[in-house]
Amino acid sequence: MLSMITILIGDDYQYTRKMLEKIASENPFVSRIFAVEDGLEAVKIVQQETIDIALLDIDMPNLNGIEAAKIISKMSPKTKFVFITAHMDYAIDSFAVHPYNYLLKPIDISVFKDNINELVMSITSEPKQSSISMITVKDKNNTCMLSLKEIIYFQKVDKATVVHTNKEEYLINKTLTELENKLNSNFLRVHQSFIINIDKTAKIQDMGDRSYRIEFNGTKKTAYMSRYRFEKLKGTFTF
Repeated sequence: MLSMITILIGDDYQYTRKMLEKIASENPFVSRIFAVEDGLEAVKIVQQETIDIALLDIDMPNLNGIEAAKIISKMSPKTKFVFITAHMDYAIDSFAVHPYNYLLKPIDISVFKDNINELVMSITSEPKQSSISMITVKDKNNTCMLSLKEIIYFQKVDKATVVHTNKEEYLINKTLTELENKLNSNFLRVHQSFIINIDKTAKIQDMGDRSYRIEFNGTKKTAYMSRYRFEKLKGTFTF
């Protein structure tokens, strides 16, 4: 079962943030990375996004990595933590959040890659216990239940999320990020504005402008995939 990973990097040194972000992005299962420079910003990200892995420097301003992790773990119990530090003196203080590992500065690149790969493998192999088969949608003034099997794709339009079926369009009171963490493996985030049902996909066409157009069976509706997502996901499509 395919599961895409979201990573949070917290470090007050821009060079370290950029380096960790670059290396983490090389893993094909990592779909999004948020990079911040202090603990308060890290907490704010988790208030808005589902974070699978948090890489936190312990010595951050405003709110250190350990205190930030304690808050984050209460909001997001499944988030896995790796601490970055120049000292091991804080190890006992961090036991409350059960960190996966500590990375000592200067960071060993090969060790960091191994940590990311192991964590990603662990997370992607876990079944999605929260996957759903039906969703509640709005049709004009009515609310109804819709089977996921009927859905071609979800689209972000301004601040709304539109659900597309062969014949109808509905509104849903969830963001694409919320849906991404609830939907089963037949649905893939292919663009910041689209989640598609791969069972409905007929053709992917290179548009030559760093994007791909996705065509679906039984309809003239189309969605779009970014080149970045295509490179990560192209092995998923078999047609």
